[in-house]
Amino acid sequence: MALLVLVVLTAFGLTLVGLGMTEVAISSNWRDYTKDFYAAEAGLESGIVGLRNLLSGIADPSTVTAGQLNGITAPTLNTAGTAFNVYSITLPAPMYTSTFANGPYSGLFGQVYAYSIRAQVNGQAGTRSDLTQVYNYTQVPLFQFGVFYGRGVDLEMAPGPTMTFNGRIHSNSNIYIGTQSTLNVQSYMTTAGGIYRRIKRDTDLPWYNNPQIMDAGGTYRTLNFDSTYQAGFSSTWANSAAWAAQATSTFGGKVQDQAMGVGQIIPPVPGLFYNPSNPDVVAHELIEMPSGGDSAALAAAKMYSQATVRIVDGVATGLTCGTIPSGAITTKSFYDAREGKTVSATQLDIAILRTNSCLPSGAVVYAASTAAVTGTTLPAIRLVNGSQLPSGGMTVVSQNAVYVQGDYNTVSKQAAAVMADAITVLSNNWSPNNSDTKGSQVKGNRTATNTTVNAAFMTGPSAESVANQGNGQLENSIRFLEDWTGRTMTYAGSIVALWHSLQATGSWNGNYYTPPSRAWSYDTLFNTTQPPGTPKGVVQTKGRWFQS
Repeated sequence: MALLVLVVLTAFGLTLVGLGMTEVAISSNWRDYTKDFYAAEAGLESGIVGLRNLLSGIADPSTVTAGQLNGITAPTLNTAGTAFNVYSITLPAPMYTSTFANGPYSGLFGQVYAYSIRAQVNGQAGTRSDLTQVYNYTQVPLFQFGVFYGRGVDLEMAPGPTMTFNGRIHSNSNIYIGTQSTLNVQSYMTTAGGIYRRIKRDTDLPWYNNPQIMDAGGTYRTLNFDSTYQAGFSSTWANSAAWAAQATSTFGGKVQDQAMGVGQIIPPVPGLFYNPSNPDVVAHELIEMPSGGDSAALAAAKMYSQATVRIVDGVATGLTCGTIPSGAITTKSFYDAREGKTVSATQLDIAILRTNSCLPSGAVVYAASTAAVTGTTLPAIRLVNGSQLPSGGMTVVSQNAVYVQGDYNTVSKQAAAVMADAITVLSNNWSPNNSDTKGSQVKGNRTATNTTVNAAFMTGPSAESVANQGNGQLENSIRFLEDWTGRTMTYAGSIVALWHSLQATGSWNGNYYTPPSRAWSYDTLFNTTQPPGTPKGVVQTKGRWFQS
């Protein structure tokens, strides 16, 4: 009996020892696999950083080569016996167009380049972890937004008359918002900064009336709180999560800021990917003439390099009509009371250029003067007789201020854009009123008439030269020089402000013009047809993740 008990206990003990050894082996293998897994995950993250840095210095992701991707190497592992067996970043399949299904950019479309990062790590005792991460580099046409403001240019909305806006609103900086009467926002309002119920030049909180923003169900809801203050503006939120929860509950995801994970949509200028101290100045490079110090990526990103027609100091290249028709490109001068300067303008008569077949279909026209801005003169471009544009649309780009005179793109409307240091609309009555010869006489002698413009505008508001000084607000981003009392300026397009004006720097005020009634809206044509040469902002996101 004693021997039998001893045998049983021995067998039981051996079983326990075997189980213990098995558990130790399993634990050891799991520990080694866990090391492999986290090492592979670190490899993916390192690859994302390397890929982001590579793409940030390249204007066109389709030009990335396998050699450049091979230059992104695996990080160093300090765990003995653990090493990368496979580490690769592969070129994407052909670019495809996709629509964001959810998140702050829901409904926007973009061109997607999907890179695949693979990290396989072999560890001790034959363990292995094999992970793959898809990294999406998406180019989003900026003229899909009704309003888009870049980093370093705060978006302020503070209209006097009633204003209803139907397009998406996004800012890479803060949004300051209020209204003296009624402001209705019908689409998304998103920002990579915060949303504030005041304006920068005024300490009143809240500033005048609360805007009405349409929720996900199509019902207007009141913005009577902001990123800092709860409803009533007498107490602050306990934390950003509380604000985010209230905004989400009220607007159903239609109002989002950085607390909800909204990030920047980075305009296509290489220097903007590296947190520049003056992002508005860097963004202005998009419309500037080439410089000897430009990197290859910056030179390729500038609109000058993408132009099919160039008109510099009155000399044209790329026209499809051979000899320039008489009157098509001339020099004119007039007085700009906002700038307090005489404008020396290269004037483009769109009708003459169009009827003489001088502009190719879908033209990107870069027009500029290289003359210096002085204390008394301002070089500029003026577009006249542009009620009908060439087929395929047209985009005009200039490093100077651009003046759009009279109805623009109103006959057989095309997808069109104007990109400039600043944009001023002169009414249909400017020329009949002989305004070019009025000298320093201002709005009292310059009476406007109803005028319509259909074009995306990429323009610069006035600089905020003093801390917390406003920039004229969104409603003054399109500049005027006439008495518009009782008149309407009808505008359909997209307003993009990536920079403060560097040439037309006169401060906004109401001394030189009387504002029109603004019938402004986002042009839904841009949902399907973008203007030629539309700049594309970049959104970089992680896609699907899996292990083999």
